[in-house]
Amino acid sequence: MATNSTTRNTSESTYKAKDEFLNEILKCGICLSRMLAPCCLPCAHAFCRSCLISYAESNHVNNFSSMHYIQCPYCKFQLNYSSIKQLEAMLIINPTLKQLCEALETLKTTGEQSTAGYHARCHSCCTLQMLKICKHCSFMLCAACRRTHLLDVHRESKIQLETLDAHLRLVDEKRSELNQINHEYDQIRELIHSYMEKLYDTLKQQCDQALHILDERQHSNDEIFWNDSGFDNPEKLDFFMSLLEIGKRKLAAKHITDRDLMDLSDNLQTIPGVDENLLEKMNFSQMSLYVDETCLTKQFIRISDKNNSSIKENINEKSSQVLNEQTESIET
Repeated sequence: MATNSTTRNTSESTYKAKDEFLNEILKCGICLSRMLAPCCLPCAHAFCRSCLISYAESNHVNNFSSMHYIQCPYCKFQLNYSSIKQLEAMLIINPTLKQLCEALETLKTTGEQSTAGYHARCHSCCTLQMLKICKHCSFMLCAACRRTHLLDVHRESKIQLETLDAHLRLVDEKRSELNQINHEYDQIRELIHSYMEKLYDTLKQQCDQALHILDERQHSNDEIFWNDSGFDNPEKLDFFMSLLEIGKRKLAAKHITDRDLMDLSDNLQTIPGVDENLLEKMNFSQMSLYVDETCLTKQFIRISDKNNSSIKENINEKSSQVLNEQTESIET
């Protein structure tokens, strides 16, 4: 018996402490009573709706501006509004806090303190029953309404999953199509690089061939000149060119020593024989250059829509014309 009495006293003290704690939480910071029609400000502090409206009306007395405001009694958060009607529309009753306040009020009226829990009005059917908070919508519902609500949530979730599945299948199809097109783009990119390499190799081959012909002609002209001119190399020609200038200068001088005169004579004896007729008949190979500068204005590579056949035909026609022009120039 003593044990049961002690347990009952402990349970009663626990419920009493819980009630005091809930009363403190649900106390309005303006009227200092349990909140009626609790409304939360944007700062999350809650007060009675009527207390907030009265608080705002009292601030209107000495405020003549078009914009008005109230400050949260706790954190001084400022809520701006243009009229009392706008403020009333902004103050929305918090259903969860309202049900908690009703549960405490019911408990106070009936004097019940049992392990069955608090009773309040269900958010859906408005009957006075023991409620549980729905984790989905944060409303306090009775057992029957909660089951109905969960069935609705289950049904809505199933519909949403079916919609999501249909959307994802469509997205996956389009993604596969996009991947296929990207693969074709990669192939086109490889063809462009391959064409550029072939075009570069062709131009490089033509360039090397032209330079090789120039080198051969230049070497042939050099051989003809040095073999038929009587001078074997540029150094020998430069020597006699210098000797000519020095000899003219010395002979034109008023005084020339015997040694300078003998040296000049000895050097002149080494002059190679020059055949004037052979020099006059000497012919050199001449070259001319033809560069197709129109290729700089030609667009060798074009990208067009896959279904645009007219552009393809135009490209093929121009390509055949370019090939014909190149063939004619080679034959000429």
